[in-house]
Amino acid sequence: LLRVKLSHLPEFDAERRAIAGRYLAELHHPLIRLPEVRPGADSTWHQFVIHTEYRDELAAFLARREIGTVIHYPIPPHLSRAYAYLGYHPGAFPIAERYAGEVLSLPMYNGITREEQSFVIDSINAFAPGRD
Repeated sequence: LLRVKLSHLPEFDAERRAIAGRYLAELHHPLIRLPEVRPGADSTWHQFVIHTEYRDELAAFLARREIGTVIHYPIPPHLSRAYAYLGYHPGAFPIAERYAGEVLSLPMYNGITREEQSFVIDSINAFAPGRD
């Protein structure tokens, strides 16, 4: 299965780049920070991760609309049990800790339809914290 899928990797990557391009072009919410790609760089868009201080409220809002989201890294590595032996405590890496509380991965997979993308985009653009 992997050998067959790998032979289609360029098409899969192109499809995810198109999905990400649409999200980047059409998501317009002042409380949401979109991912950025440095000039001259590219991404395979394995994940489409946004930042918002209203992460949990937005995730619940999207869940009520049956839009799945994921929090891939809810615990910063330095605070995880795996790295406890290093002795780091809350506050050691404040940016990582802040990001852990505000990142949310949107639907990003091969096969998502344009209609599904539109629903995700329209839902996020309509998000109103405290009113949903």
